[in-house]
Amino acid sequence: MSAIEVLAEQPAGEPYAAFPHVAEIIVGLIAFSLLVYVIGKFAWPNVVTSHEDTKKQIEGGMARAEAMEADAKAELARSRQRLAGVDDETARIRDDARADAERIGQDMDAKARDEAERIKAQGQQSLDASRSRTISDLRAETGHRSVELARRIVESSLSDDRSRGESVDRFLAELEAMGGSTGGPAGGTGNGARGNGGQA
Repeated sequence: MSAIEVLAEQPAGEPYAAFPHVAEIIVGLIAFSLLVYVIGKFAWPNVVTSHEDTKKQIEGGMARAEAMEADAKAELARSRQRLAGVDDETARIRDDARADAERIGQDMDAKARDEAERIKAQGQQSLDASRSRTISDLRAETGHRSVELARRIVESSLSDDRSRGESVDRFLAELEAMGGSTGGPAGGTGNGARGNGGQA
């Protein structure tokens, strides 16, 4: 039933009979005030405290999140710097390795050239020594043979004067044969022997 219907059913001499009495209103106000006081005294501080705690927790979480984000950004910047440093170090190591390889190659080439020159010099010395020994041996052999031939010519000329020309010719032929096989020293010795033969 609505308020208008209630008012319509009231007797004409008692208006507003459906509304509460003034005493009830006062009691209600007092009770409401007590309720508000009790809530404000005991319940509301707990609500406010809980709200403040929750707010502080949220703010603290946001601050920690911001701090973590700042730390993450700083760590990312440091990581990028370290990465750039690693790239620079890698490039430097690569350049140093390339320079070392080139230097080692140059050193090896220089050592190889020096070793080749040393071996060549030793070979030349050995060749010169062998040539000197060979020439000395040939000269000694040529001299010995020249003396031997001269001795034979002298003996032949002394034993038989008529065969002197034949002995000289044979001696000259042998000297020419020796000169062809031994070179210059034989020719010089042959000339000396020829002169001896002519004197003999």
